[in-house]
Amino acid sequence: MKMRTPTARQKQNGAILVVALMFLVAITLFTISSMRSSNIGLFMAQNEESRIAAEQAAQALADAIVANPASTPVVGTTGYTACTAGETGCNRNDLPVTNPLLATAIASNHMQARVERTGSVFRPPPRAVETSIDKFSSASFRVTTTFDRVDAGLGRKQVTEGVLVLVPKQ
Repeated sequence: MKMRTPTARQKQNGAILVVALMFLVAITLFTISSMRSSNIGLFMAQNEESRIAAEQAAQALADAIVANPASTPVVGTTGYTACTAGETGCNRNDLPVTNPLLATAIASNHMQARVERTGSVFRPPPRAVETSIDKFSSASFRVTTTFDRVDAGLGRKQVTEGVLVLVPKQ
């Protein structure tokens, strides 16, 4: 009986299969790694968008409060606090917010605001304010607004601003 010796081509049939499988495994691992990386990037972008939206909402409420003179009444002494409805530790809870979107967010307890009287009762305005200093005194306030939608994954942000109100001397 005569034995056939395998040719070089017949010896390599299995090797090509192993090399092809190794390339497929490498490509699969690279693809999985790329997908995970893109998901992490997507989560980071969503978090940044939520942070910016929360900051803009808190700033919008602060701007609305500062724009309304009824929000900074020159009554009481240092520490006198006016708040939005539902806040505790305030002298009054009727801080006016005329913007309907902001009022809805306050009513649903997603936004809060506090306006606190700071400094002495009345003092001369700073020299940087171009007014007749002898005709006015000033009262200062700290406006603190909070946007909180962490439960919905939309972030939390607090904004604090200082406000100086010029009061004509009587």
